[in-house]
Amino acid sequence: MDFPTEQGVNAKSLQVAKRLFGYFKPHKPMVFVAICALCVFSVVDAGMIYFIQPLIDDGLAKADAGLLKLAALAVVAIFLIRGLFSFIANYAMAYTSTHIVFAVRQQVFSHMQHLPMAFFDRTSSGELISKLIYDAEQVAGATSEALMVCLRESLIVLVLLAIMFNASWQLSIVFLLLGPIIGWLIACVSKRFRCVSRSMQTSMGDITVQAEESLRAHKDVLAFSAQTVQQEKFRLINRANRQQAMKLAVVSAISNPVIQFIASLAIAGILFLASVEGVLSTLSVGAFTTVLVAMGSLLRPLKQLSKINQQLQKGLTAAQSLFAVLDENVEPDPGKHQKVGFNREIRISELSFSYPDAINPAVRNIDLTIQKGLTLAIVGESGSGKSTLTDLLLRFYTAADESILIDNKSIQHCDLQDYRALFSVVSQHAYLSDDTLLANIIYGSNRRITSEEINRVVRAAQLDEVVANLPDGLSTKVGENGARLSGGQRQRIAIARALLRQSPILILDEATSALDGITEKRIYQNIAKIKKGQTTIIVTHRLRSIENANHIFVMHQGKLMAQGRHKELLNQPGIYAQLYSTQMDVEACA
Repeated sequence: MDFPTEQGVNAKSLQVAKRLFGYFKPHKPMVFVAICALCVFSVVDAGMIYFIQPLIDDGLAKADAGLLKLAALAVVAIFLIRGLFSFIANYAMAYTSTHIVFAVRQQVFSHMQHLPMAFFDRTSSGELISKLIYDAEQVAGATSEALMVCLRESLIVLVLLAIMFNASWQLSIVFLLLGPIIGWLIACVSKRFRCVSRSMQTSMGDITVQAEESLRAHKDVLAFSAQTVQQEKFRLINRANRQQAMKLAVVSAISNPVIQFIASLAIAGILFLASVEGVLSTLSVGAFTTVLVAMGSLLRPLKQLSKINQQLQKGLTAAQSLFAVLDENVEPDPGKHQKVGFNREIRISELSFSYPDAINPAVRNIDLTIQKGLTLAIVGESGSGKSTLTDLLLRFYTAADESILIDNKSIQHCDLQDYRALFSVVSQHAYLSDDTLLANIIYGSNRRITSEEINRVVRAAQLDEVVANLPDGLSTKVGENGARLSGGQRQRIAIARALLRQSPILILDEATSALDGITEKRIYQNIAKIKKGQTTIIVTHRLRSIENANHIFVMHQGKLMAQGRHKELLNQPGIYAQLYSTQMDVEACA
């Protein structure tokens, strides 16, 4: 296994920094204002030390009262200027930072909407949420406070060095000897910060994942009395996060005293050098005091630079994590046909597909035809490949070219959005937003919807009685993912949404699994009445619901084992007859 070298890590960090700074381009005026304000602030803040020498040598030593009065006024003016430009710099940097974080977060979220299903199969939602929240906040810290402190304190260091060399270059030469050592130490600390920051991000993602899983499964946690199990899982992950935080704190706590100790050696060197007769004779009291105070004042900016380095490295690591998402390839869309129609049939030929790292194919050598206007059913036990087949049909995963044709055109050559507009899908676990029932029904409809259409699909989905019993009718909030509704009610909302879309093809993937037999039968009858030439594909394991289907495809272990109408398949020995017989026995026992 090849491990990244230190040069590779530094090059990667530099590349990430350059890419992050690219987000500053739209805000050049505000950045310019911030830099100018920081320059003025730093010069004024550190420049006060410059007046120590004339104040001592001329004001105090020569008892110049006028100079002392002038110095009193200057102090007030200096602090007014200092405060004004500090506000301007902070405001300008905060404005720039918030806009950059907004842009990065929005860009990442928008990019996620176009990523293929394979990406979400290997990446947990908790990890992605952590990136949008925790990583984005780290970038905010790096682009506001960290960057501003770096600029401000660096400028202060330069001004203080200039004052020191102006007062006495002989004494100031000591800092040039110790400066490289301080720089090397900061570089070592930066490397350690980057390493620990990556571990911190991973542990924060783990915390988000575990918290999200536990909250989603709270009913099961209560039902199985698994609170202790969940608490122990979270405790282990939380402890790992605390350990990484402590590592970060230790590095920060060690670096500050070491840097200050090295700086103290510089002060000691100045005092020792000042004792040399040749140097001592050329120094005035004011010059010596100026150098000494300036050297002591260097401790604060050096400490700030060391401390803020932690936040800067965390921000760069977080930016690298977000950029990794942005670098993920979006769904392939080589479509050439902008206008896709469904006039005759969808033909599936020799279709095989395997999920990444899977031992066996999910579907194997599938050959079938979906004719326009018919009601078709795909049945089989769990794991037989039914949902995989519909996912390939919807291009959630990429099938081999020419293996799926719509009106003799490969679906891989169709414009992706235009192709998916042909479908309305109801899955077993339908998505509902924390909004009103009406908002969830019209979700995804990019046209003006009339009240008559709403009422029609509500009746067709057997939702009219549900709406009548709700306190606010269609304006009732359904809760997060429909938490205030039953499973059957959630499925009926999803069915109403799909019917409202009025697409040529309706896919019902275990869409009525939470409904009773009577309600299910009524819904299918209503769909048959209003579909008007619509093709319906029913994916189910409940065979009673597809007795009237025009054609039934039977799958087993990824293969198409049989096809025909309900009565035809019942009269043939095979999987369908076995499944039907088993279900009838179960219903009779119930």
